[in-house]
Amino acid sequence: MNAQKNSGSMEKLRKSSQWKDVWIRLRRNKLAMVGMVIAVLLALMAIFAPVIAPYDYQVQSIAERLQMPSAQHLMGTDNMGRDILSRLIYGGRISLLVSLLAVIVSLVIGGLLGAVSGYMGGKVDAVIMRLMDILMAIPGILMAVCISAALGGGVWQTALAIAVAGIAGVCRLVRGQTLTLRNQEYIEAARASGSGTLRILLSNIIPNCLAPIIVNTTMSIGGNIMMISALSFVGLGVQPPIPEWGAILNSGREYVSTFWPLITFPGIAIALTMFGFNVFGDGLRDALDPKLKQ
Repeated sequence: MNAQKNSGSMEKLRKSSQWKDVWIRLRRNKLAMVGMVIAVLLALMAIFAPVIAPYDYQVQSIAERLQMPSAQHLMGTDNMGRDILSRLIYGGRISLLVSLLAVIVSLVIGGLLGAVSGYMGGKVDAVIMRLMDILMAIPGILMAVCISAALGGGVWQTALAIAVAGIAGVCRLVRGQTLTLRNQEYIEAARASGSGTLRILLSNIIPNCLAPIIVNTTMSIGGNIMMISALSFVGLGVQPPIPEWGAILNSGREYVSTFWPLITFPGIAIALTMFGFNVFGDGLRDALDPKLKQ
């Protein structure tokens, strides 16, 4: 009994030391830290949007339409007289929510399929991989457009469309990791002790795939936000009056040459978000890569 407790304590200490080492190496990457700050600020902005936003994003005032940035409206007003800053803050909340929903769905479905495919092998692996090949043969944005057009625009419909487009990538990632793990000694020990396939997948395989999954998830959030904006820009994503960065850009198309704030500020928000999550994901990948340890 004491030996088991000591073994459990040593395992917890080892894992704690590993994550501490990851944090130290991540902290040395200044660009990754900048990306992390951007990601954290976006998350805080989404959570505290009602407190941060200076105005109600739905309130219209035709008398104040298309006002340039000023002390009263820091980013100006749109063609309906609504405060652009308030709409961008709430738009970030919608973009992050849809992106996270899409990531969760693609992780659950793609992760389970990839783990089953890599662990079972044989015909099961062949069938699942051929299905993933079909999904990967269709460009992600094209698949999302088709699904959104079929289901109609909306938060949940957009999240589902983007999630389906991301399943194949997650599946292949987890399958590759599973292939390297399934013949490890601790997996053989789990089989010998009578553990079933589902328990081995959930307790031994998937937890040891967390490092690449975390990196992929971080980078996918930024890519998903770009795809959400693209769908909303063409009218197939989140529908008005819900504010979303792509929809705000779409509403400013006819004012490109006459009123720059309506195009510039949403564009900067999208670019900064993409930059933040991408460099943060790159930094996480380097920090979690054991080959880079000194």
